[in-house]
Amino acid sequence: MRAPVSASDVEAVELSAATDAPGQRAVASLLESWARRAVPGDSVSRARLLVAASEHAAFAGDARRSLRLARRALATGDHVAPDTRCYVVSALLLCGHLREALALVEEVLACRPADAEAYLALGEELAWHDQQEAATRVWTAGLFRCAGDEEATEALLAALRRSRGPARPVDVREGVDVREGVDVRGGAGTCARVDVRDAPDVPVLPVLPAPAPALD
Repeated sequence: MRAPVSASDVEAVELSAATDAPGQRAVASLLESWARRAVPGDSVSRARLLVAASEHAAFAGDARRSLRLARRALATGDHVAPDTRCYVVSALLLCGHLREALALVEEVLACRPADAEAYLALGEELAWHDQQEAATRVWTAGLFRCAGDEEATEALLAALRRSRGPARPVDVREGVDVREGVDVRGGAGTCARVDVRDAPDVPVLPVLPAPAPALD
């Protein structure tokens, strides 16, 4: 019989793991074996061990194993913060099971979790897998349900801002059509239609302010 496992034992194993695929698979197998053979004195739940194993299987590139382990964690009935179902959603997305993942997200939202981390985790997973609209919906739901928590509100707003990405650079040559510009070659008051797109080979230079007059 093995010795009881504590949270510090799990942390030590995870931190000492090699970062390559074989190392991550080895850690996943060890954590899974601990979950399979629980002993009196364990201070870490089977679900927590299986979730950790699932995450390391994902790091190793084994999406199917990650999903199997996450589902086993959920089947224990134990709670793993922020919500055990979040880890199943992550593994489902990794496997490409989008429809099932979105259905489970809806199930979590229907339970109206009070922990903002559930909304943050689900939204980040969805955004990572290019499901931006679904991610925004999750974060927005979190904002409404955690409205009284200033720290949670700030975190959710930050996630929404990050998801928007950098603004697209504006090219002044796009769609510019000056219809009543003054053509100095035709004399004062002569109006001409000027379209900067008519001369694509001419670089568009920035207009700099005139130098300030010298002070006496």
